[in-house]
Amino acid sequence: MKKVIERAPSVDEAIEKVVKKYGLEENEYTINVLERGFQGIFGLFSKEAVVEVSIKRTYFERRLREFLEDILHVVDPGVKVSVRSSGRSFFVNVSSENVGRLIGRHGKTLGALQHITMIFLNRLSDTKLNVILDMGDYREKRKKSLEKIVEEAVKKALSEKTKVTLDPMFAFERRQVHKLVKKYKGVTSYSVGVEPYRRVVIEYIGTKREGRRRHDIKESI
Repeated sequence: MKKVIERAPSVDEAIEKVVKKYGLEENEYTINVLERGFQGIFGLFSKEAVVEVSIKRTYFERRLREFLEDILHVVDPGVKVSVRSSGRSFFVNVSSENVGRLIGRHGKTLGALQHITMIFLNRLSDTKLNVILDMGDYREKRKKSLEKIVEEAVKKALSEKTKVTLDPMFAFERRQVHKLVKKYKGVTSYSVGVEPYRRVVIEYIGTKREGRRRHDIKESI
């Protein structure tokens, strides 16, 4: 997830510098000593120790959990945040008595929180990481709602041989819409606009499935 190279008069001092800088806890990092260093003779010919500290995913899980808890405790002191990760994705689940307030109308607060946590986590890492935030099974409920929205939009696009533009959605919702649209023949989908007003367009294409427009692929999300 992240590797840090540090120099100091001794190996222990180099490790301590990294631990303090990043607030690492035990078992959240591994050490590879690149140079043990040499104190020299009467201060002459000394050589610094060099260590490579690899920060493990447990560190990022903890920092992400603490970050969200600090924010959400303002709304609900009893909020509980759990984090697990797989590959480069971090799955966060929030339990709260005020889950409706935390989700916000049409999931706007949830989406904003996910965006903020994504920025926070990626500032800690050397590689791009993804955060998937859920509260009160909102994503599953939203998925069922999107299925109905897509069904109605596809019916209109097919019957009127036109295109239907949906309301602005978050990226994870647009991805779900695109997957749903692929199940139907005679229509395609693509995204237009800029965040946070980016929308999905479901367009009638008849039997020309191979004739998808260039932006259908380029702006699929």
